[in-house]
Amino acid sequence: MTYKLACEDVGVACPFVARGETVDKMMEIAVKHVKEEHGYTDEQLNAPETQKEMKAAIKKE
Repeated sequence: MTYKLACEDVGVACPFVARGETVDKMMEIAVKHVKEEHGYTDEQLNAPETQKEMKAAIKKE
């Protein structure tokens, strides 16, 4: 099983999709992307509302 998180699924107009065999690996890839490409800070990513939105958008493939 693979987990995925797409930027579009959290309302960002970006074709990027993070995939990983575990949620942790997928989140590692997603966090790296949003920091580098969208300019998010650790503070923004760790905000409860951001965490809730990201977790709700994770899908299993």
